[in-house]
Amino acid sequence: MESPPDPRQREVDDLRQQLRSLGYLDAGVDRFVLAPAEGTRRPVAIAWLSSLRIGILAALLLGPAGAIGVAARVPGLITGARDGFVVAAYLGLLFGAGSSALAFAMCMGASLLMRKAAMQDRRRGLALAAGAAFTIACLAYLTLWWDASTFGEHVATLRVWTMVPLAFAAAVSVLLGHLVTVTTLAVVVSRSSGAAPERGVPGSSRLVVALASVLTFCGALLLFSLTTRSERAAPGASPLTVVSSGARVRLIAIDGFDPRIARRLADAGRVPALASMLDSATATVEATDTGDPARAWTTIATGQPPDVHAVHGLETRRVAGVQGQFAAGERAGLARAIAAVTDLLRLTTPSVASGSERRVKTFWEVATAAGLRTVVVNWWATWPAPSNAGLIVSDRATLRLERGGTLDAEIAPAEAYESLRARWSALRDEAAAHAARLPSGTEMEVLLRRSAELDALQAAMTREVTPANADLICTYLPGLDLVQYGLFRAGEPAAASPSVMAGRLAALDEYYVLLDALLAPALNVADRDLLIVVTSPGRVSEPAAGLLLVKGSSANTRLRDGHAQPSDIMPTLLQALGLPLSQELAGRALVEMFSADFARRYPVRMISTYGPPSPDRAERRGQPLDQEMIDRLRSLGYVR
Repeated sequence: MESPPDPRQREVDDLRQQLRSLGYLDAGVDRFVLAPAEGTRRPVAIAWLSSLRIGILAALLLGPAGAIGVAARVPGLITGARDGFVVAAYLGLLFGAGSSALAFAMCMGASLLMRKAAMQDRRRGLALAAGAAFTIACLAYLTLWWDASTFGEHVATLRVWTMVPLAFAAAVSVLLGHLVTVTTLAVVVSRSSGAAPERGVPGSSRLVVALASVLTFCGALLLFSLTTRSERAAPGASPLTVVSSGARVRLIAIDGFDPRIARRLADAGRVPALASMLDSATATVEATDTGDPARAWTTIATGQPPDVHAVHGLETRRVAGVQGQFAAGERAGLARAIAAVTDLLRLTTPSVASGSERRVKTFWEVATAAGLRTVVVNWWATWPAPSNAGLIVSDRATLRLERGGTLDAEIAPAEAYESLRARWSALRDEAAAHAARLPSGTEMEVLLRRSAELDALQAAMTREVTPANADLICTYLPGLDLVQYGLFRAGEPAAASPSVMAGRLAALDEYYVLLDALLAPALNVADRDLLIVVTSPGRVSEPAAGLLLVKGSSANTRLRDGHAQPSDIMPTLLQALGLPLSQELAGRALVEMFSADFARRYPVRMISTYGPPSPDRAERRGQPLDQEMIDRLRSLGYVR
C-alpha cells in the first residue's frame, strides 16, 4: 500500500509548479539552481545544494570579470592569457565560495525564522528580504572591491570604463539576489506546514526587476562616488623636443656612501678621484626612508614617491601558476601571518621587485622616447628589460651571465647579451684582479672581495656595452652598501669590542680606497661631457643624507651647499639632457647646479605629462631565475 505523500514534498512540488507557470523554471538559470528540490525535501539540503549552484554561477560571472579588473589595476601581475585564466580561476573560487556561504546563511536564517508562529504567513516577505539583503551585500562588496583594486590610482568617477563594471556588478547582484529569493522561498515552504503557498514569487515581474536593476545601479554609483579617490585625468604623452648642448651625460649611483668617511679619506690623500668629485658642484640630498634599496632607487629613477611609482619594497609576491607578480608592501602582524600561510600552502611564493610594477616612466625611458641613446646597468627593478627602453643590463643580468641559457629579459637588446656572454670569462677575471688589490687578512675578507668583484663587474659591463655615441650612461654600484651592512650589522656591533670596531672601520676605509681606483677613469670627465654622481647612505638604521655631485664644463663649481630632495634628481638629469620637464614630476630641476651660461642657454621647459610606461612587454623565453635571485639577495643580506 502506497504511503501518503509527504506534505512538505507536496508543497515543494506545488511551488515548483507555480514557478513553472510563471516561466521561472523554463529559464535555465532558475531550473539549474532549484534542481536540488526534486531529489530532497530537507530544508538544509535544498539550501546547501542550491547555494552551491549560486556560487558556481557567481564564480563563472565574476571570475573573468575580476581578472579583467585586476589586469587593468595591478601592473605586472597578468603577463599573458595563461595568467589571465589562472587569476580568473582564483577569483572565481573566491567569489563563488563567498556567494555560496552568504546565500546559505540567508536561506537558513529565513528558514529558522519560520519556526516562529507569527512568521508562518510571511514566507514571501522573508524570501524577498533575503534576496534584497544578498543583493545589497553583493553590490556593496563588488563596488568597494573595484574601488580598492585601484591600488592608489586616481579614478575618474563618471568615465565609461568605470560605469561599465558598476553596471555589471549591479546586474550580477540583482540576478544572484533573485536566485536567493527563489531558493529561500523553496526552503521556507519546505519547512512550513501543509498550507498551500501563496501564489507567485515576490519581485518577479519584469517591471519590478527593471526598477530594482536601475536602483541597484544608482546605488552602486552613489557608493562608488562616496568612497572613490579624487578624480584625475590621464592624458596622453606630450611631444618631447630635445634642445641638447651636445654633452654626453654619465650617471654613477653609489649605494652605502658616507660623505664624512669619504671627506676624511680625501683629506688624507687616499681617494684622489673621489676628492675631485667632492670639490665639484654639490647638493645634499635630504634623508628619506633608506631601509629598502628597490624603493629608494626607484624614487630617484622616476622622480616620484613610492605611492605613485608603486615599487614599495624589494620583496614581492608571486601567485602560484601566474608568471606576473604583485607588490607585497610592508607587512606586519596579520598580513605577515597570512603571507606565511599562503607560502606554506604554495599559493604564493616570494619574489623580487621588478619593472613590471612601476606605473610611471624612469628618466632613461623618457630619454629613449625622445630619441636619445641610453645605457642602464644594474639599476634596481629594471627586470624584465623591455626592448624599447634603450640598452638595459638589468639587476638580474649578472645572474643570467653566470648561469647562461636563453634570455628571460635580463638584458635588452639580445645582441648585448651575446656580446657580454662572449666576453664574460675575461670580464670575470678582470673583476677578480681588481678585488685582489684589497689587503689580505682583513676582517670579513670574503665579503669585501665579493663586493669588490660585483662593483668591478658592473663597471666592466658598462664599458663593454656602451656605444661611442651614447647620450646617457647609468651605472649602479651596490658594493659599498654590502660591505657597510655586512661589517656593522652582521655580528652584533653593539657588543663588539673597540678593537673589533676599529678593525671593521679600517676594512671599510680600504674598500673606499679600492672603489676610488675603480671609479678613477669614469670620474675623469672629457670636454663638454657631464658627470653626475648620486649617493645614498644605504641600509642604515637612522635616515641619513645622500649627495648629488655634478662635474663638467657646464657645472657650477662654486656651489657647495645645495639642497635637494630625492625627487629632484630625475628632473635635474633630464634638464642636463635638454629635455622638457613634466608637470607631474614631484621635484624640480636644480638649475643652480649648472653654470650661469648653461642655465641661460637652456632654460627649463615644461610639458603636461610623459605618459604612462609603454605597454609593450619584454620578450621572455628563457627559464626565469626567480629562486636564484632570491637566493643571491639572501646571501648578500638583502632579504632574510
